[in-house]
Amino acid sequence: MLRRILSGLAVAAFAAACSADTTAPISHEVVLAQDAQVIAQQVGAATGATHDRWFERLRDTLRTTDDPEAHAFMEQSRAYRDSAQRAFDAGDREAARRYHHLAFRAMLSAVVELFPNAPARTGAAVDQAVARIGEHLGTREAPRIRAVLMHVRELRNQADVALANGEPVTALAINLRAMQILHRLVEHLRAGIDHDGMADRQMEEAGA
Repeated sequence: MLRRILSGLAVAAFAAACSADTTAPISHEVVLAQDAQVIAQQVGAATGATHDRWFERLRDTLRTTDDPEAHAFMEQSRAYRDSAQRAFDAGDREAARRYHHLAFRAMLSAVVELFPNAPARTGAAVDQAVARIGEHLGTREAPRIRAVLMHVRELRNQADVALANGEPVTALAINLRAMQILHRLVEHLRAGIDHDGMADRQMEEAGA
C-alpha cells in the first residue's frame, strides 16, 4: 500500500512538473541538462550498458556461438522487421509500430540468452548515472530535470520488480529505456510526459 501511495505521489509530481509552461525561460536548466546528459553518456560508454552496445556485443558473439536459442530469437527479430516493413509499405503505421516493438523485444531476448547479467548490469549503470547527476545538480533549481530523474527512478523500481518476478527481458527493456531517457535528457525536457514512448521509438528505430 505504501509503495502504491508513494508511486502515485511521484507520478503526480512528475506530471505537474512536465505540464508546466514550456514557454517559460529554462536556459539555465537546459545547460544543467546538457551537463547531466554528458554524465549519463559517459557512464554508458564506461559500462557498455546501452542498447547499441548490447546489440553490438550480441552481433559479435553470434558470429562465434552456436547457441540455438539466441539464433532463433534473431531470426524471429528479422521476421518481425520484415513484417513491419510490409505493414509500413501498406500504409498501416500502427501495425508497423507493433512489429518494430516485437522485433526489439526478440533482440533483447537474444541478449539475455547470451548475457544473463545484462538486466542487472544496465540497472546498476542507470543508478550510477542518476547518482552522479544528482551530485552535479546539488541544491540548484532544476524542477524539470528532477521530474525526469524521478520518472527514471520509478522505471528502475519497475525493472527490479520484473527481474524479481523472473522477467529479465522486461527488466532489460525498462532499464534500457531509463538509460535512453538520460542519454537524451535535453530532448526530454520538452517531451511532455511521454518519455517512455519517445525513448522506445528512438531505440527501436536504431535497432539491428
